[in-house]
Amino acid sequence: MERSNITALMRWLTDKRSLSFSNYAELWEWSIRDPAQFWGALWGYFGIEASAPYEAVLHGDTIRDARWFPGARLNFAQHLLRHEARRADQTALICHAEDGSRSDWSWSKLGSTVRQVATGLRAMGIQPGDRVVGYVPNIAEAAVAMLAATAIGAVWSSCSPEFGAAAAIDRFGQIEPKALLAVSQYRYAGKDHDRLATLNEIIGALPSLEHVIVISDNTDRLASEHCDASTWTSLTATPAPASEAFRFEAVPADHPLWIVYTSGTSGPPKAIVHSHIGALLGAMKDLSFHIEVSDQSVLFFYSTTSWIVWNLMLGGLSLGAPVVIYDGSPFHPGIDRLWAIAEQSGATVFGTSPGFISRMMDKDYVPVAHHALTRLEVVVLAGAVAEEAVCSWLVTALPSSTRIVSQAGSTEICGGYAGGVRLLPTRAGELSARMLGMNVEAFDASMKPVREHPAELVICSPFPNAPLYLWNDPNGVRLAETYLSEVPGKWRQGDIITIFEDGGCRVSGRSDATIKRHGVRIGSNEIYRALVGESLVTDAIAVCPSAGHFRAQLLLFVRLAGGRTLDDELRNHIADLVAHKLSPRHVPDLILEALAVPYTATGKRLEVPLRQLLEAHIETGQFASALQHDPDTAAWYIAFAREHSSKQEERA
Repeated sequence: MERSNITALMRWLTDKRSLSFSNYAELWEWSIRDPAQFWGALWGYFGIEASAPYEAVLHGDTIRDARWFPGARLNFAQHLLRHEARRADQTALICHAEDGSRSDWSWSKLGSTVRQVATGLRAMGIQPGDRVVGYVPNIAEAAVAMLAATAIGAVWSSCSPEFGAAAAIDRFGQIEPKALLAVSQYRYAGKDHDRLATLNEIIGALPSLEHVIVISDNTDRLASEHCDASTWTSLTATPAPASEAFRFEAVPADHPLWIVYTSGTSGPPKAIVHSHIGALLGAMKDLSFHIEVSDQSVLFFYSTTSWIVWNLMLGGLSLGAPVVIYDGSPFHPGIDRLWAIAEQSGATVFGTSPGFISRMMDKDYVPVAHHALTRLEVVVLAGAVAEEAVCSWLVTALPSSTRIVSQAGSTEICGGYAGGVRLLPTRAGELSARMLGMNVEAFDASMKPVREHPAELVICSPFPNAPLYLWNDPNGVRLAETYLSEVPGKWRQGDIITIFEDGGCRVSGRSDATIKRHGVRIGSNEIYRALVGESLVTDAIAVCPSAGHFRAQLLLFVRLAGGRTLDDELRNHIADLVAHKLSPRHVPDLILEALAVPYTATGKRLEVPLRQLLEAHIETGQFASALQHDPDTAAWYIAFAREHSSKQEERA
C-alpha cells in the first residue's frame, strides 16, 4: 500500500494542492464531486505538456455539453514518445510473432520510425483532421502507423485483417479515409490467410482514398486505379528527421484522435470519436492508479487492432512502460503460447479474459508449473468479472505475489469505470471499486440509486474520455438517443451493475441486446445483415448468455426456407458465410433450427428476454407474457431452455 501509485497521488495532492485524504473512498468521492479540480490535478501530476495553456479545465455541467481544457493545444503521440529523450536505448516495444520470432524496438528506433512515417504521410498531403485507416494485425507497423498519423493531427482508425470486406467497409466507409495502410495476408493458427481479394474489395468501396500503403515489398495485383499505391519500405526509405527538428502537430485538446467502433442491434457499427486529451488522461489514470503501471512495468495485453484494448495498451507508453505486442493465435503452437511470451518478455502486467483462464482450467494447464513468472505483478481480467472458481484456481496457478484484478469498461468511454484498487481487498467475483473520476451509479427502474441489487449502470458526471461525438451524427442525435436520453444529462452505458455498501461492484451483463463475447462487443445486426440474401435462411436471432448451460456461447437460431433441414453441411455454410463477410469472431458456437424467431408485437426481435430466459434470469411466465401474441413460439423456447437447464443440473 505504501508503494502504491494511489498513495503517491495522495501525497502529491497534499504537497501540491493542500488536499488531504485518508483512504480511497475519500479520494474517489472528491474525484467525482469536483471533476474539474480532479482532472486539473491529473494534468499537473502527469506533467501534460501543451504549446498553449488551457483557459479552464471544464466548460459545461453535463456529459453532453462538457468541453475539457479549452484553449490548450497538445498532441497525444508526442506524450507517448517523450520518453525517448531519456530512455533512447531502452526497450519500448517487444514484438512477438506466431512463428516464434521476436524483435525489440528501442525508444530511439520507435521514435525515429514514427517520424519517418509521419513525414511521409505529410508529403502525401495528409492534413490534420484527415482520416488514416489501418487494415492491419497487431504488429509493430500498426503501432507506428497510429502514432505517426496522430502525430500530424490526422485521425486514426483500424480493424484486424480477420474482418471480411463487408465488416471493414461498414466501418471505414462511414469516415471517408484519405489513406489506407494494409496487409495483403496474415498468419493465424499456423496458416497463412490471403487477403488480397478482400483488400481490393475494400479499396474499391472507398472512393475517398488517395493513398494505399501495403506492408509488403510490392503492390502487384493491387486494385488501386483511383489512388496511389506504395509500400511500407518506400515510406520508411528516407532518413528520419531528428527529434528536435520534427514538428508534432499541436491540436486543440478536444481534436479528434481516433475513431473506434461498437456494434448494436440495428444499423451499421457506431463510429465513436475520442479526443487527444481524453484518451491520454484516461489511459494514464486507468493504467497508473488501477493497474499500478509505472516506467518499471512491462505491459502485455492479448488484443487485436479492432479492440479498444489495443489503443489503451499502447497508451502505456505515455507512462514510459514498454509494451508487448503479439500477432497470432493465443493457442498456437500450444496452449502455453501467451504464458511463454509473458515469461520471455518479463511482463509485469498480463491482460486476458476469464474465458482464456477457463480454457487453462479445462486443460489443467498450471502456468507457474511451466514458466518462471517471477516478474508478473498482476493479471488483469477484462471482458467479464472473474467468478470465484476462476480466482480460486488462479491463486494456485500463479506466483503467490501476483495480484488478480478484474476491470470493467467499454469502447465508448475509452477505458474503465470499475476495477482494481491496490489499497482495497480483491474479492472473487467483484471489482474492488469504481474508478477515480467515474461517478458510476446503479439506477433502478424509477431511475433512483440502489445498493446491493443489480441495476442499470449510469455515469452521472462529465469525464474527458467520453466520446466527442459519433461520426456522421449531425447535432449528436444518435449519440443522445443511444446513451444520454434515458437519464437526461447522464450516461447510460447499457450494462447491469451491482454496487455493494462497501464500495465493491459486480457487473453482470448487458441490459440491452448487444452481444459481448470474450469481452468484445458484437452487434447482432451485423450477423443478420450477413445473412440477408441467403435464400436458405429466412430469419434468425442471435444471443450470447452470460450464465447457465450456454454461458459465453454465441447461439444463432435460424428459420430455413423450403422445408430444408439444418444439417452439418448447412451449418458449415452459414458459419463460412459469417466468417467471410464479418470475421471468425462473429461465427456462432451453435447454429440451431427454431420453430420461429420471437418478435414483439411491434416487430422487434426479442433478444434480451430470450437471453435472460437461457440465463435463468427471468421466469418462464415473464418470457411468455412478452409473446402473448405468439404462444407457440414462446412454448418452443421455454421447452428448449428447460431441456438444457435440466442437462446442466444433471452435470452438476
